Amino acid sequence: MELRRHSVEFGFVQGIIFCNGAKLCEQGLTINGKLHPYPLFNQTVEVREGWFTQTLVWGDKRFSFFRFIDSKPLFKYALSNHVLHSKAALQVSYDDLLADIMRFDNRFGLHKRYLRDSDTNQLQHEFQDSLAVFNRVEHFSQLGFDTSQFNCRLAKFIKQPEAFTTKYNQWWQEKQLDAHQQLFDSIEANPLTPLQRQACVIDENNTLVIAGAGTGKTSTMAAKAAYLVNQGLARPEEILMLAYGRDARVELEQRISTIAGVSTHGDGTLAGVKVSTFHALGKEIIQYYLNRSTQVSVLASDDKRLTQFVDLQIDDIVADPQMADPVADYFGRYLYPQVNELDFNSQGQYRAYLKNNEIRALSGDLVKSFQELTICNYLYTHGIEFEYEPKYRSQESLEITEPGKSVYQPDFYIPVLDAYLEHFGLDKQGNTRPDIDKAAYQQSREWKISLHKRHNTCLLQTFSWQAEKGGLEQALEALLCGRCGELGLEQSQLFKPISPQEVFAQVKHLGVYRNVSRLMSSFLGLFKSSSYTLAMLESLTMTAGSNKKIATYNQLRWKAFLHLFRWVYDRYDKQLKLLNTLDFSDMIAEALKITQAKDFHQKTAERFRYKYIMVDEFQDISPERAKLVTELRDSSPGCALFCVGDDWQAIYRFTGSDLGLTTQFSETFGATATVMLDKTFRFNDRIEKVASQFIQANPAQLKKRLTTHSHSENPQVCLLINNKEAAVAQAFDSIYEVTSHIKKPKRATVMLIGRFNASLKELSRWQKSYPQFEISGFSAHASKGKQADFVIVLDVNDDKYGFPCKIDSDPILEVLLPKLDSYADTEERRLFYVALSRAKQTVFVQAELGKESVFVKELRGFTADIRVYLSDLAPLYHEQLCCPECNEGKLIPREGRYGLFYTCSLGQDYCDTKLEACRVCNSAPMLSNETKHFCSSAKCGHKIQVCPECISGKLVKRTNSRTGKSFLACSSHKKGVAESCQYTCNAPDEPKETAA
Repeated sequence: MELRRHSVEFGFVQGIIFCNGAKLCEQGLTINGKLHPYPLFNQTVEVREGWFTQTLVWGDKRFSFFRFIDSKPLFKYALSNHVLHSKAALQVSYDDLLADIMRFDNRFGLHKRYLRDSDTNQLQHEFQDSLAVFNRVEHFSQLGFDTSQFNCRLAKFIKQPEAFTTKYNQWWQEKQLDAHQQLFDSIEANPLTPLQRQACVIDENNTLVIAGAGTGKTSTMAAKAAYLVNQGLARPEEILMLAYGRDARVELEQRISTIAGVSTHGDGTLAGVKVSTFHALGKEIIQYYLNRSTQVSVLASDDKRLTQFVDLQIDDIVADPQMADPVADYFGRYLYPQVNELDFNSQGQYRAYLKNNEIRALSGDLVKSFQELTICNYLYTHGIEFEYEPKYRSQESLEITEPGKSVYQPDFYIPVLDAYLEHFGLDKQGNTRPDIDKAAYQQSREWKISLHKRHNTCLLQTFSWQAEKGGLEQALEALLCGRCGELGLEQSQLFKPISPQEVFAQVKHLGVYRNVSRLMSSFLGLFKSSSYTLAMLESLTMTAGSNKKIATYNQLRWKAFLHLFRWVYDRYDKQLKLLNTLDFSDMIAEALKITQAKDFHQKTAERFRYKYIMVDEFQDISPERAKLVTELRDSSPGCALFCVGDDWQAIYRFTGSDLGLTTQFSETFGATATVMLDKTFRFNDRIEKVASQFIQANPAQLKKRLTTHSHSENPQVCLLINNKEAAVAQAFDSIYEVTSHIKKPKRATVMLIGRFNASLKELSRWQKSYPQFEISGFSAHASKGKQADFVIVLDVNDDKYGFPCKIDSDPILEVLLPKLDSYADTEERRLFYVALSRAKQTVFVQAELGKESVFVKELRGFTADIRVYLSDLAPLYHEQLCCPECNEGKLIPREGRYGLFYTCSLGQDYCDTKLEACRVCNSAPMLSNETKHFCSSAKCGHKIQVCPECISGKLVKRTNSRTGKSFLACSSHKKGVAESCQYTCNAPDEPKETAA
């Protein structure tokens, strides 16, 4: 083949717009008399078609021609000449490609293992130039080169690396599964499941195994180690297993110690595998790097000693005169985080929040608003004696009933001033919060003002609008001073401020001090485990608070807390240094710094070089521990990470665990192969269906469906809606009925689980009462990793210590905690799932009638998959009825010495509603409106007229003892008490009710 000459001259229009003529020769392409040499062989020469033009791409030049001009010969020779002109260079390229094909085959022949993402990237980088050469196959054919070898492994890889890698790894896994079938069949009592085996033979840079409850995560980790040694991928001492606690570490050690027959040059076991907790590993790294022993502080190993230390520091703070103002500020004003009352849908919801979080004033009173808390604490810290919500007594010492309500109880009474104080929830325009009836509220206020005037008692008034910028305390002080002036009382006789030491002593006396100590200890642990410095904390802005006033309060509280915390932290740090000890956070933080050092492996004699790092319970990992694992992995080239966990069982956020490190695993650790173990050997299919549906209601949880080893024809999740004593007895009776006719070598195991240990106070009594069972009891957190034949979950109530727990996390702790997803009760939902998934055969869930938590109500919706057992009072409970006083609590039926009655579920301290049962149907509470008392049951229809005089009483039939005639009188009338309602009227022919 030779270079062809060709020339063409163009017409007038082509010449004006584009060019007059073109000529091809041995040197290149001449356009309008200018020579353009042939482009290099790796430069583009091609023809591109347009609507009206054709463009000849000549390396970095572009020449255009009208389509109607016959330019095809020119284009044809231009393309073929370019190839011929590049023959020598293409020959070199061709020879290089053949060498690459041979080199790739040799490399691949020696690989003989899983093709990791890092392997693929390395091969792509090494052979990246081959892709362009493969694209010149047409040129090679034109020159007569043999292209038969181009249908090769390298071509398939470089053109579609992902598809090639996937296909190869599938082939490799199948080969490995066959080769190690005997190992996987015999390593456990039951052969490993297909997905357990797959997790073992996948050898990606990072492997995440999502192991649901009871799916055999420990078995999988042990089998993985055995496979790695058997396949020759690692020696036992080149494998590191990390567990979170001592119990988990021991379980892993015991499991791998039982595995024998491993093909290795050692003793045929996995005894050389390093199994450690994170803290023990950190301590060991520090000791070997520094070449000296380290001691763990007793403050880290003994929670009680840490609490005592923090208590002592707080005592010292109080005793230091320079800290008087911060102490008075925090303990007198900022003990509690504040919330916006308007964020709640009703006053009842707000009261429920206060109840669940136990907002208690320094006086010891449980208050019903944060503004009342401010008033209480102001009076207490200024040495002013007062009573909270006393019963009002006129100067005649008579109890007064507010119309339509119970006995009148003003907010405060101040004896030294002989004055009552009412705090009204009104703004400057006299408006109430939206959910409160403004007219009724104002009517109630006017009645109170009128009552005090009528009985000549002093009424002081404060308002919600005065709470802006601390104005409530100023307004209160002005009222108190004004009252002193009226009485001719010296202000010094009223105001007797107490010292910070006295404030603190009262905090201790109330037990609220323990909450402060617990908060300080928790914050200390989170701070030490974080990457924050004290200076960084000072610069943080609290986000808690839906309006400016609340946000300002919480920011001031944050600053007050940090003032005290800096003191505690400084002394804690000095204590550790004084005794040359470390706490657990130091073990992680210092080890992390060491692994980042250039001389890490040199100074530790290569002791911490691993080929595989395996992490158990990965869902509980914290950011700092994740960094340590990453640094340890990256410090040893080729080291792979194998993590096993379950996002459904992530329950340790309060310690700093970040679930996002599991759900967004690859974003932190890099390319990842994920395996979801789908077969549980613990519980049956009926428990699985309920538990899985429950946890996956949160869309943020990873989706998976477990299959079960055992099956049941009947639902095995039982809801016991009754008091705890009756429900527990019912559960044990049911368990006895199931197990009594089955002969087993061991007693059936029963686990009682409470959200808190307080639910298990009767555990020892239950153990004595039912000796035929092996009974244990744990908090929900402590139950993780355990199992029993039967499980009884206690106190799943809508309550402070219920399930979900209603105690809000302090915003101060939230600063250092990982962010939660937005789904309601997300962490508590996972914790409840853990409780449900401890049972092998049956799980019983106990809740009190009318106090069932949202979790129980949700489970009741799984009608086909649960069994429900109700208390005898259940027919008398009406779910749709809310407490008429707070509009939040439910009306709970109760049996008393005088028969059936109803109370509010919030409890007497927050809502003292007590209603009679209808005396006609005796199955529903009596409610009232402005004109009548009526049975709440639509089926009954019983009504009694409201007393038009006092509104709160009802008209009942009485008989005149002298005349014998019947009449109607107010039920609030008390003989001989002039202040009681005196209303009477003639009785109709058929009186509504007869007085008792």
